[in-house]
Order: sequence, then structure tokens, then C-alpha cells
Amino acid sequence: MKLIKKLLPFAVVFSALFYFIRTSDFYNTRILIASLGGVPWLYAAVGTLFSIIAAFVIQKEWEQWNNLVDAVKTETDGLEKLYLWSNNFPEAIRAKVHDSIAGYLEVIIKEGWQFSERGVRSQEIEDIFNELSTTIYKISATAPQLMTISFALFSRIMESRSKRLLYSSEHIPDLLNHTMRFGAFLLIGLSMFIGVANVWLAYLFTISIACLAYSVFVVLSDLNRPLEPGDWHITTKDYEDLLVRIQTSDSMNA
Repeated sequence: MKLIKKLLPFAVVFSALFYFIRTSDFYNTRILIASLGGVPWLYAAVGTLFSIIAAFVIQKEWEQWNNLVDAVKTETDGLEKLYLWSNNFPEAIRAKVHDSIAGYLEVIIKEGWQFSERGVRSQEIEDIFNELSTTIYKISATAPQLMTISFALFSRIMESRSKRLLYSSEHIPDLLNHTMRFGAFLLIGLSMFIGVANVWLAYLFTISIACLAYSVFVVLSDLNRPLEPGDWHITTKDYEDLLVRIQTSDSMNA
């Protein structure tokens, strides 16, 4: 739906430009139609190059997106498993672990992705992790039989968080991003000058090509900013849902 909302203004502007060029002296239809032997092939070459580059970039960004989604899911899954496993801890340690996990989720929700997008570690979260790490290590003295699984779960959470920070901060290099932007608008602009005698047929093909190129550009822009609002973006919903489950469980056990 958001993609359609972005395409509609673009289609209106493109249609206005098409009408202006077609009805002005700037566009000599007879000359362009006479050049049909070469112009379409040159335009096809531009489109092919753009398509190849776009395909590689989209494939890479889609892989990055999937890795980021997996990191978020693994992190929240690890936090929930550690929370449930901590019910086996002695009372004092269990309460600290529960508080640390709830505090971590609250900070993530409060801060959003302002640090993750830059790959920066939040100091407030670092403090919570240090406290949680210290608390878990105390289990070795009071319940050593629980230490192995507890440390494995905590390590999984730390690894998932590191991956989330890594994948969320990796973006398309500026040079490649500018190249894709230039290629998209080059393809859109040149579509105006493909000579077709029938004006409605010319409009149908040119606006289809232009909308497709613009859609590819929009998709790449969204995939390159996975934490910013767009057609595809990752929110803190998984963390919010987990916090609600934890608070509900704690209130029931209180």
C-alpha cells in the first residue's frame, strides 16, 4: 500500500512531463521514429545494465534483511528462554535476572533503533548486561548444576545482539547507492525519447518502464534502511510483546 502511495505522485508527475514533451516542439516524433533502428537497442543496453546491477544489490540487501530479522528473533527468543530458565534459580538471583531482562527490554523499546542503526552500543544497555552477567556467574556458587545452560543462553543473547548491531548498521556504499539512483532516473528519463507513433501506446510503455524503474529504486531505498519506517522495516514489536508476557507472568507469580 505504501508503495502505491509513492507511485501515484510519481505517475502524475511523469504523465505531465510526457504530455509536455509530446505536445511541445522539443519532441520531434518523426526523427525519433526514424531512429528506431538504433535507439531502442541503446535504451535496452541501459536497461540491461541497470537490471543486472539492481539484481545483485537487491539480492545482497535481501540477504542482509533476513539476517537482521533472524538476529532480532534469536535475541528475543534467547531472552525469553533465559527468563523461563531463571525460574530454577535461587530466589534472590531469579529476581535480579527477571529485573535485568525486563530492564533491557524497556531500554530497547524506549531508545528504539537510534543506536542500532549506527551500530553503536548503548551504555545503558551495556550496564544492564554487565549486571546480568555478574548475576549469572553467581549461580556457580549457589547452583553450579544450572551454570552450563545459563551461560549458553546468555552467550546466545550476546551473540544475537552483536549480529543485530552489525546487520542493522551495514548499508549500501554511497558510490553504489548514487550509481543506482543515477541508473534509475536515467532509465526513466530516456524512456521519454523512445519513438512510438501512437501516442497512447507510447504513454503506456513509457509509464510502465518508468514506474518499474522507480519501484526498484524505492525497494532498494527501503531495504537499505531496515530500521526506518517504510514498506519493509523492523520495529521493536517483538521486544514489546516479550515485555508484556514477562510482566504478566511476574504479576501472576507475585
